[in-house]
Order: sequence, then C-alpha cells, then structure tokens
Amino acid sequence: MKWSSVRQIWYDRGSELLQESPRPMCIPPAVVTTIVLLAAPPSPLEPLGRFDTRALPEASGIVKSRRHPGIFWVHNDSGNPPVLFAIRRDGTIVREFRLGVPNIDWEDIAADDEGHLYVGDIGNNGNLLAIRAIYRVDEPDPDKPATQPLRPSASVFYGFSRANRFDAEGLVVESRTKSAVLVAKRFDGREAELFAIPLDPPAPLLRPATPRRIATLPAFVEPATGASLSEDGQLLAVCSSAVTRVYRREDGEDWSLLAEVRYHSVPIEGITWDGMDLILVSEGHGIDRIAEATWRRGVRRQTLKGPAHAEAR
Repeated sequence: MKWSSVRQIWYDRGSELLQESPRPMCIPPAVVTTIVLLAAPPSPLEPLGRFDTRALPEASGIVKSRRHPGIFWVHNDSGNPPVLFAIRRDGTIVREFRLGVPNIDWEDIAADDEGHLYVGDIGNNGNLLAIRAIYRVDEPDPDKPATQPLRPSASVFYGFSRANRFDAEGLVVESRTKSAVLVAKRFDGREAELFAIPLDPPAPLLRPATPRRIATLPAFVEPATGASLSEDGQLLAVCSSAVTRVYRREDGEDWSLLAEVRYHSVPIEGITWDGMDLILVSEGHGIDRIAEATWRRGVRRQTLKGPAHAEAR
C-alpha cells in the first residue's frame, strides 16, 4: 500500500509539527496481514487444546463418554496402532487402551447408553474393500490401566457388491432400532446418504450384513468426515473440512436441515455432542468447539426436508 506523499506528525511539548515527505511509504506485509486478521469476523471454531502428535498424529474420530464425566474417546486413522485414547476436553491424554483387532481404516467411534463403544473400521478408499466392520467393546475405566488388549464383545461385519461399495467416515448408533448408521462420503456433489446396519444379532464375517439405504442429508454435498447423534436421538451433527451441519429428526428415518456453520478449511475428521456444544477433532491439529450459541446462529429460517424413506439397495 503506497502513497505519493505522507504527512508525518510529530508531537513536541504539545505542539504539532507537520512535514511533507516526497518519498512513498510501504506498509510491511506483516502489518497488512495483522490488520486483515483483526478486521475479519472471529472463527466459529473455538480452540480448546492441541494433541500430542506423537500419540495422535491423525485423530479420526471422537465420542463423549456416557459413563465417565469429562472423558472423550478418540482414535487414529489407518496406518496407526489399534489404540483408543481417553482424553479430556483440552486434548490431554488420560489413558491408552489397545484393542485386539486391527486398524485397517478406523474412521469414527460411537457410544450407546449401555456402556458400549463402537469402533468403525468403515473407511473404504477407492471402494477396494468388499467387507467392512464395526467393533463393539465394553467401555473401559480410564482410571484403571489395562493389563491386556481389549477384546470386542461383538463384531459386526457388512459387505456389498462392487457396484454398491462406498466409503464412510461418519458412524452413529441408533438405540431405538439397534442399528448402526453410516454417513457415506461422496466426492461427486451428490447429497450424503445414510445406510443402516443391524447390530443385533451381529452379522458374522462369513455372512455379512447388507447396508440398507435409509435417507439422504439435504444440502450435504461435501465429503462427510464425521457424525454424531445427540443423546436424545433427535439431532444429528455431520462435519466436513469446511462446514458442519445440524439436522433435526423428522418422521421415520428422514432428517431436515436445522443449522449450518461454515469455517476456513481445516482437516476436521470427527465430531461429537457435548451437551449442546459440538466438539471437533482434526488431523495433526487438536480439538475445537462450536458452542451451542454459535451453531444456533446458523439455524435456517426454513428447514430443508429430506426425501421420503428411500428404498433399500
């Protein structure tokens, strides 16, 4: 930013001295950047803490504990050990628990009201895998160290034909229907689809369940990277790298868009409800919050209702 002449002002014992400068003046880029940042609206993402990236280099899912106050469960993405981390809301690690199953492509984690955690080995990059899995484990006590790897109390397998395969990074558990619901991750601009998988009885590896398409999420055309269902089952939060949307349950299995919160692109990979706040985790970064007051400012005046109950694939 330049001016052909600048009036320079000095103050000497209360008197004002004005002097013309014939030389142009440049504002340093760092100063310009600072001015722009100060003038920009605040981000809806409130930083709560950072992870120790030696332990959590690729945080990929998060869920709030329903048994241990102040505890959240997180895990890493594929290529990392099969470990669950009990953390606090500031990102500090309380305890680590190894699972006795492989981490092929863990993408999300969910919880129910009966003391179970559900680890979603649901990633399917390139749609190369014909069978995927959801592992149910009894939630450990973060105050007590484990003496051996945690074994799943149930393993639910699901499979699909090549034509119907999909990648997923969002997992929630519907207690009323005893099913897991996956949010398909799309890159073609179509609205995200929801697929249900029965949890009871758990489908074995040799007879995997077939995902049942149950609904779409209005306006969610970005690749979905995480999902969380409120404890009363009435609100569904779904995140991506640049937007989080909150949906309200309608009749049956349909959802209508309630609120939308946009932010600068961040590698966000997981989301969970904390009361009515939303807690998000991102790869190589840490943990952020979207406060209830913030996402409620994004409530739509007219909600968009999803299509009627979709036919199964």
